[in-house]
Amino acid sequence: MLRNLAAIAAAIALAPSATAQNLITSPTYIDTPPPQQEVITASPGPSYVWVPGQWERTPDNWNWVAGKWVQPPFSNAFYVPGYWQNWGGTYQWEAGHWAAADLGYVVTKPVTVPPVYSEPKPAPPAGSYVWQPGHWEWRGTWVWVPGEYIATVQPKAVWVPGSWQAQPGGTWAWNPAHWALK
Repeated sequence: MLRNLAAIAAAIALAPSATAQNLITSPTYIDTPPPQQEVITASPGPSYVWVPGQWERTPDNWNWVAGKWVQPPFSNAFYVPGYWQNWGGTYQWEAGHWAAADLGYVVTKPVTVPPVYSEPKPAPPAGSYVWQPGHWEWRGTWVWVPGEYIATVQPKAVWVPGSWQAQPGGTWAWNPAHWALK
């Protein structure tokens, strides 16, 4: 328990902080560009989790940060992508960061995936976009990620639903839904 608390404290100390230099604000909400399609490669090891690519806000523009395999800073950590937060009529960009889940990614037995929602698929936007279906993600509890059009980066990629994978020691880890090459 103390080791886990020390890991959490260390992660908080290393997390981005809102200082005058990196505080990004806007008087209006600025829409995040559509995510880019990514292919998840093989995991480098059982303790790694995939952090999906995401747009991060700079003072003047959006910057795409590609997804990657990382070791979470503590056992029940999950990654929160960046988002706008309204503070008294001004929007402040909260950079992507690690947060603690009530449970964890690794479980002693797989938790049944809820049924998939039937979502209406809107007309595609102009340009090279592909539909990324809505799907469930395990973050210590099930979280529904709505379907959306994303920029096509790998035209030959196929969508792979999330699934539980057996790990050493009799535990199970959630392998998130992702794009893979045929």
